[in-house]
Amino acid sequence: MSFRNISKLFVSALVLIFAAALVSCGGSKGDDYKIISPVVDPGTVLSGEDFIITSAFTRSEYDVTINEAAPTDEPGPHDVSVTVTDGHGFERTHRCTYTVRSYLRDSVRIEIGNPVTVEKFINTDIDSYRGRVFEFDDPLTVASYGIGTYKIGILVDGMLEYSSLILEDTTPPVASPVTVHITAQTGTPRAEDFVADIKDATSVACTFKEEYDFNTTVDVPVVIILTDEAGNTAEISSLATCAVDTIAPEIHGVRDITAYVGTSPKYRDGITVTDDSGEVPHLEVDVSRVNTNVIGSYEITYSASDTSGNKTVVHATVYIVEKPKVTEADVEKLAKEIYDGSIHTSGDMTKWDIAYAIFKWTRDRISASDTPYDTTDPTGAAYAGLLDRTGDSFVRMCAARALLNTAGISNRQIERLIYSGESAHYWLLVDIGDGFYHFDPTPTGRSYEPFMRTDAELDAYCTQYNIEYYYRYDRSKYPTRGSSSYYKDGGDD
Repeated sequence: MSFRNISKLFVSALVLIFAAALVSCGGSKGDDYKIISPVVDPGTVLSGEDFIITSAFTRSEYDVTINEAAPTDEPGPHDVSVTVTDGHGFERTHRCTYTVRSYLRDSVRIEIGNPVTVEKFINTDIDSYRGRVFEFDDPLTVASYGIGTYKIGILVDGMLEYSSLILEDTTPPVASPVTVHITAQTGTPRAEDFVADIKDATSVACTFKEEYDFNTTVDVPVVIILTDEAGNTAEISSLATCAVDTIAPEIHGVRDITAYVGTSPKYRDGITVTDDSGEVPHLEVDVSRVNTNVIGSYEITYSASDTSGNKTVVHATVYIVEKPKVTEADVEKLAKEIYDGSIHTSGDMTKWDIAYAIFKWTRDRISASDTPYDTTDPTGAAYAGLLDRTGDSFVRMCAARALLNTAGISNRQIERLIYSGESAHYWLLVDIGDGFYHFDPTPTGRSYEPFMRTDAELDAYCTQYNIEYYYRYDRSKYPTRGSSSYYKDGGDD
């Protein structure tokens, strides 16, 4: 063997011996030991052995020392150095990583519309979660989230940790179908007209599945597509009942009207409108050409329309005529007819009963008018109240006087003391045997009845409703009034 070959064998032997020495001194050669990165629960006390795995063929024992503090109270990865010492005292230092598990899950998926509770974020795989206090860092904000992914702060025993909230919507909307009736004039309906009671955790858009022709007289099946914010869809089958209405409404009772100059004709009395569809059409009365203060004839127009746009127009004439002169005899005759037919209905009625019947008849049978009556014509006012049964307080007062005179009950006209800009008001003083008391047949709009009332009772009424001016009058101009109340407490019965 040559010297060169002997030298090669010698070098190879030295290499093998050195390698064996490395193994016996704890070197990191392949199958001897391996440094690992452990994953541990919070609160775990780490030891050096947690960072090493030895091979089954290891011929030496190793002592592993952690060179610095290794806390495990904060979740996540942490760096630390460890020193491995073999049985021959050979040392080697490694930089290692260990990871502390979180009490929280990395992420939580929740169907939107369901409650987002902190319990859903707890990592129950860690036994020590029991007894910990978990709470949202910002619960109001969490409650306001819509669909999406959010970083959620959660306090674990007061220490802030984070997880991910994935709010998703995988549930399609639901709704109930609605049948829609369509006429030629209602126009094209909207898709949302065909559904009701839409239920979904997010807003829902309604669209037609296809184009539909509603300009027909047959039923049209439709399909409505409901789409929520997450793109979930549902189809609702509904129906359109289509009909073209060409029949106009009918106006009944139109006639020519005669009215006295200065009065308000009752244009709508006796007028009715019908339609073949069963609906109640809208009636309009055009009286813009009528001047009730000037004698003459005027055209008025009645028009009625249904919801399909069909319209009927009817014309009539209003004759404004001069009011005939009325005599006292005319008033007495008409008052006697009303007294015998509606007031004196029983032979045993007292004066109180008769006076109250006149009060009620005048108050209830004569409707209000916004047009003041000519106060220089009390005879005409009484006749208008008794015959036409419409007028202001002056007309009511005059009509009541005519009926009281027919009954033989003493009465006096009384009027409000007015100042500039105030309106007039008229009522009566009536004596049924105990002195004069106030008698006002004009409705007050309240339950209070100003029938046979003392001055004090009227004053109290006006004070109660802050209308002191209403029964203000010059008390020196009228007969002395009775002061004993007909009522138990001076108020209402």
